[in-house]
Amino acid sequence: PMVIPVIGRFPGSGGTQWRTDVFLGSPGSGTQVATLRFYPTGGTVRTATITMGPYSTATFPDIVLNTFGMDNAGGVLEVSVAAGFAIQARATIYNSGNPAGIFGQGVPGIALDYLNRQAFLFGLSGISGNRVNIGAANPNDTPVLVNFYINDADGLGVYQLTATIPAHGYVQYNDIFITYGLAAREGLQVDIMSSGLPIYGYSSEVRNDTGDAIFNFGTNPNA
Repeated sequence: PMVIPVIGRFPGSGGTQWRTDVFLGSPGSGTQVATLRFYPTGGTVRTATITMGPYSTATFPDIVLNTFGMDNAGGVLEVSVAAGFAIQARATIYNSGNPAGIFGQGVPGIALDYLNRQAFLFGLSGISGNRVNIGAANPNDTPVLVNFYINDADGLGVYQLTATIPAHGYVQYNDIFITYGLAAREGLQVDIMSSGLPIYGYSSEVRNDTGDAIFNFGTNPNA
């Protein structure tokens, strides 16, 4: 399956109202059925299917409401097709309720086979009031223990978080500089390590001056 670590429809800070659009691409010559599984936090999995023709695309605007019938929920989305077929997936998570206008970020879907037990993020900035969120999704059928090692630009530890993420669930820590009293700095590193199962680790850095959000997928330097 393709894994998108979080989609959502919920209120945020500063009067923001967050929505998610999802886009699928079928890069092959055959007709196939794609299955979308949404795992809302605290709820039961919701499923939708779509038949896609050769070399076609599909768009799901405000997917949490319009496809899964929920007006306030967030969770992991997984998209799968039958063996022998291929699918691509991505999401746009955007604010629709702030007087400053609409702004958002793109979130790539990553195939489960490309995920690993480590997700390394670097170059994160908490200066000038920038807000940094970090998180990880667990695309496995069992819970996974995950450590978030937060280090400075020289690799020296400044904070550590530990979470047990439920099967097909996610955890996100918002505004880590303010929440955990970290000194404002550039070049912050976050090394996300699981107890052995693959995870999708990520960061979202929101600029204080423009509201622009930058999404980063954590990679495994050794794979």
